[in-house]
Amino acid sequence: MSSTPVEVTRTGQHAFLATNPRGGRVAIGREDAPDAFTPGELLLAAIAACSAVTSENLLVRRLGDDAEVTVHADRTKVPEDKHKFARVQVGFDVDLSAIEDDGDRTKLLEAVERAITKYCTVSRSVEEGTPIDLTLPS
Repeated sequence: MSSTPVEVTRTGQHAFLATNPRGGRVAIGREDAPDAFTPGELLLAAIAACSAVTSENLLVRRLGDDAEVTVHADRTKVPEDKHKFARVQVGFDVDLSAIEDDGDRTKLLEAVERAITKYCTVSRSVEEGTPIDLTLPS
């Protein structure tokens, strides 16, 4: 098993709770479930969060400890199959105005992109198509 196991337990009709060993909790449900994420939204959140976490040190080092970083993720669905993402779009909202030199700004953005491409486990796994081993009770 994984070194970071996650459990998802049914808590009611179309309602589930994801937990991890550190006490993290996320409500999961269908699109009409209040105060919950759909599984697809969780995938988008994981991609956005991984991008944010991976780039944080680079951005904070250059912009300061109080730098505001917001990462958005959305998806385009396959027209013929509403249950499959065709593409995921990730965008950063970061105020780079403190970096006056265009060359320095470009270097930072290139470093952020390299870090995400190389170290963002979630994006890399999705892009490369990680196999899933499913085990059902016998």
